[in-house]
Amino acid sequence: MAKTAALVIAHGSPDPDWLALVESAVWQCRTDLPIRVAYLGGVEGRSISDEVKRLEASGATTIVVVPLFATAGSNHVGEIRAMLGLDPWPTGETGLIRVPVQARILWCPPLEDHPNVEQIVAERIANLSRLPNQEALLLVGHGSDLPGCHERWEKLLLRLTFRLQNRYQFAAAGYATLRPDTLYDQACLLAKIGDVLVLPLFVSQGYFTRQAIPKRLAGLAYRYEGSAYLPHPLIADWMSQSIRMALVTDIFTQRSMYEHGREKAVEVGC
Repeated sequence: MAKTAALVIAHGSPDPDWLALVESAVWQCRTDLPIRVAYLGGVEGRSISDEVKRLEASGATTIVVVPLFATAGSNHVGEIRAMLGLDPWPTGETGLIRVPVQARILWCPPLEDHPNVEQIVAERIANLSRLPNQEALLLVGHGSDLPGCHERWEKLLLRLTFRLQNRYQFAAAGYATLRPDTLYDQACLLAKIGDVLVLPLFVSQGYFTRQAIPKRLAGLAYRYEGSAYLPHPLIADWMSQSIRMALVTDIFTQRSMYEHGREKAVEVGC
């Protein structure tokens, strides 16, 4: 019976193609640990609580949690951490459901601007770009209206924009979010400088990449293919790296502490 297992947590979707991309990436993940996928919503019988119960029933006393989200600025990442007891429970009314967890949690950071993410975005730029010095790069993230989450999104987008601009020497580069909605205005500003290349920073293709972004850019000239991080194989590699780092951190550091008779979660890459 395995004492350590891995749990990838994704948003979830009623779209079977969206789910298939996530499942495929997880099965490509190179790890010797038993690994499962849980969804925040939209998939019957595959909730976080369902999958934690399955892993614990199989003998897991430690679970490496890999949040398959673009950034810790996602509202859902905070919700998941609260559900697992890693963060304080939200004040006021909430639709969240606490997940009873007996196993120790090793929490991994979400994708952020991991080198694999930058490489995926760089490959998509190569597919769209012709003459960088005559083009303007526009990165698009979901964003958030919540304080704290909004700032995390801004920092991620700023870091990636800065590095990609230095790498390709575009005529200009910027970023926009859907929440708050800055997409159209940013695209208009960049269109005055060069041909606009629009690259969405989303885990998988869906409503936002196929409908929301094109609809908000209606009437503007731009280049866009709507690709998301999945199904790129570097996402499976990122999962593998995240799991290995969590296990190494757990073994070789003294960051685990005891509180109220049980070991706290280990935070990786914080």
